Amino acid sequence: MRLGFRADNLLERVANWFNLAPMPIAHVFFGMMSSRTMMAGVRLGVYAALAEGPATAEALAERLKLSPEGTRALLEGLVSCEVVKRKRDRYLLDERARRWLDPRSPQYIGGFIEFNYAQWSWWSELEETVRTGKPVDIHDFAPDDPRWKDYIHAMHQLARLAAPEVASAIPLPRGAKHLLDLGGAHGWFSAELCQKHRGLKATVVDLEGSARVGREIIAAAGLSHVVTHREGDILTAELGGPYDAALLFQVVHHLSPAQNVALLRRVRTALGPKGTLAVLEYLREEVEAEPSASALIGLHYFLTSKAAAYTPAEVEGFLDDAGFKITKTQPIRRLPLQTLILAQPE
Repeated sequence: MRLGFRADNLLERVANWFNLAPMPIAHVFFGMMSSRTMMAGVRLGVYAALAEGPATAEALAERLKLSPEGTRALLEGLVSCEVVKRKRDRYLLDERARRWLDPRSPQYIGGFIEFNYAQWSWWSELEETVRTGKPVDIHDFAPDDPRWKDYIHAMHQLARLAAPEVASAIPLPRGAKHLLDLGGAHGWFSAELCQKHRGLKATVVDLEGSARVGREIIAAAGLSHVVTHREGDILTAELGGPYDAALLFQVVHHLSPAQNVALLRRVRTALGPKGTLAVLEYLREEVEAEPSASALIGLHYFLTSKAAAYTPAEVEGFLDDAGFKITKTQPIRRLPLQTLILAQPE
């Protein structure tokens, strides 16, 4: 049996090498299946239930009010995704996956996985966006649209993972008092900085729907006394100032080159003379040496904002045009593919 399994794998590799098998099917069919299987594990409560202890498919189905047959099939799918293990007739959450999928874990990312139902619907509009050039405007929801809550909580879960690392990499002068966070949504990066620097208070400026959810997140953490949300469009809102530092995190890819330069010029005016600007962004390579995820991320940005994943040279150009000089760049280990750029007014 084991010998046959190895032979099958060898045959698959040979077929792939000689282009005998239709490899596009692997991307289309298996990619779709694994994604949706992982999403279902969150929505149906499977991970949360297994985090409390191993269970048979039948016991899990009864507890979650699912069909026994469907539950077993889903569990076997999650085994193939390597987030669930099977021991005899019982299923348990894989230990490596537990830190990400146990709702009690501080590294839980189930909200981000759940958010992919919204992203799935956005991607169903890809063909129309490519045909017409008109993106899915993911920031044009009504303020009370429930998608805001899914969106911002998903981003918050990712921010929690990287906030300590990011905050430690941003130097602030002794006695810094005022921080501006543009498009900061959940405000968690600002919260981390405020807890690290005594006396620092942050103002988060974001759209109403985003600010509402962010305000709730900060209040639940008991940090409303240091992080304040102000509703407004960062492209037009009065920024105030002067600030000791400003954050522009994962915003650049939503804007055109002209919009980025205009916004950065306004930020420069709002900063004090020795203020620090911190930009957190995915940056694509000038020329990709080999196929990578960067092209798909760029396509995602085009789909959701008709903007782009910019190169380091392009972002440096935006900053230079706005009167900033880069002082440091640093990849963020806890947010793969993200780079922190520090700059100061020239």
